[in-house]
Amino acid sequence: MSFASLSGRRILITGASSGIGREIAMECARAGAHVILNCRRSVQLAHEAAAEITRMGVRADILVADVGCPQDRSRLIEQACQSGAPDALVNCAGADTLTTELRQASFSEKLSALLRTDVEGTVELSRALGRRMQEAGHGVILTIGWDQSDRGMEGDSGELFAAVKNAVMGFSRSLAVSLAPAVRVNCIAPGWIRTAWGETASEYWQQRVLRETPLQRWGEPRDIACMARFLLSDEAGWITGQVLNVNGGAVR
Repeated sequence: MSFASLSGRRILITGASSGIGREIAMECARAGAHVILNCRRSVQLAHEAAAEITRMGVRADILVADVGCPQDRSRLIEQACQSGAPDALVNCAGADTLTTELRQASFSEKLSALLRTDVEGTVELSRALGRRMQEAGHGVILTIGWDQSDRGMEGDSGELFAAVKNAVMGFSRSLAVSLAPAVRVNCIAPGWIRTAWGETASEYWQQRVLRETPLQRWGEPRDIACMARFLLSDEAGWITGQVLNVNGGAVR
């Protein structure tokens, strides 16, 4: 069996149609997992990802739901548990306030969207599925934080993401205690990752990323996906309640 194999595992990944979520889904499939891709409205992208996963010889299902909507979330939980609790949950769904129509919204509107999806969605979904995993006697939950949450960054985005991701990171530590020893819970805190915003960032941000990152490059979604694969696997069996920075060595 290969290192960090996920063969035989059924893994639900929210926000799996693009960016980090999609790459985690692909990496889980490479490791042999049956992947359940959740998306809110990018259904075509989810189908394209599922087709690519199927070509790897493993199963992929799609569940369409807005994790920030209580009714959708309840439906997602029931659908994901039709044949028992999934073996793992990866919370990647998040409100995009940088590259979608939300970039024109007010600070309060952005905060509401982030709290609804990133915080409430992650908390409620993790608690509900975590209890079912606990009853089943095993499970793994991953959340997504932000490496600059504990040291701060200027501007609206810094204030928004620090408030939201600190909540997720603190919740993850507490949930790990609540669900131990049956279920492990960890949080990945990415640094500067080249997702949709990074691909179009101004020259100022391109240079700032290099200046603040000792490894002198943007991170790629696969950098996060490889860490996720490890944390989901049995090789990480003694790791829980941790926030792990994946950020090219940035310390400021």
